Amino acid sequence: MSAAQSWPPIVIGTRGSDLALWQARHLQALLGGETAGVTLQIIKTRGDKLLDIPLQQQVDKGFFTKELESALLDRHIDVAIHSLKDLPTQMPPGLVLAAVPPRADVGDVLFVRPEAYDPEFALPVRHGARVGTASLRRTALLAHVAPQAKAEFLRGNVPTRLDKAKDGQLDAVVLARAGVSRLGLDWGDLLAFDLEPKLWLPAAAQGALGVQCRDDDRALCERLQAIADPAATQAVTLERELLQRMEGGCHSPFGALAEFNGEKARLWAGIANAAGQGWYTVTATGPADAVASRAEELLRVALAADRPAQGGGVWVQAARSWS
Repeated sequence: MSAAQSWPPIVIGTRGSDLALWQARHLQALLGGETAGVTLQIIKTRGDKLLDIPLQQQVDKGFFTKELESALLDRHIDVAIHSLKDLPTQMPPGLVLAAVPPRADVGDVLFVRPEAYDPEFALPVRHGARVGTASLRRTALLAHVAPQAKAEFLRGNVPTRLDKAKDGQLDAVVLARAGVSRLGLDWGDLLAFDLEPKLWLPAAAQGALGVQCRDDDRALCERLQAIADPAATQAVTLERELLQRMEGGCHSPFGALAEFNGEKARLWAGIANAAGQGWYTVTATGPADAVASRAEELLRVALAADRPAQGGGVWVQAARSWS
């Protein structure tokens, strides 16, 4: 009997969207696939059912995760897989974030219809362009960087969002590069621009997957550690620490990006005020165990002083090959 076959079967709980299924199948492959007894179970969350309300109208922070976590606690599944940016920073009692596999690209991509493209603006969309997003962070950044454009409410899965620009319902959309790349989507005639993530800050833990299991399932937690990526884990832990300190989540326009150089960390962070107006950015550098606290202090000082960051600058570059 091989080492893979000696493990007990595992049921991975996942949402049913194309991207969620890609993530679940990726985890399934990392754990040895169906031949190793790893299977999938699709679970619908409120985020899948309520597609006609903005994310800021959620009643709590578990909009895309609560049903998966309940199934895990009830032992209907053994593992839950999430886009880590959707997972609340506070774990329900009895659950742990067991592993963060290697992280994909952290940045956002702007997709623009050719007739709406205007290179004269920092974000190259024409005056009055309708730019689709469901994210408060992206809405606040659009208001800051591209006041000539108008953010429009956008929900649905990643292919649906992209299609709304392709078929002319919107002039442009902003999406996480990781999702589009993982699904291998064709954006047709749309112009694609990578947004510099140290300026157009991503959501905390964007591009990362989070694997949850029960804290009493020690053998499975140990098995999951074999697929964890130390660098990704270190970065997202710091980003999520700052998110928790700022009491963020989908309710707050907030972005963060962490990088490490030995024992030193650098943390780029940005937030809008309670009204979603103005964008405040800071950069903190120092020991990893102190840099989130320093970034929090700087953000709160900036908010109190009401000194938003200045817009403009070089924000985009033509998207490189995604093959």
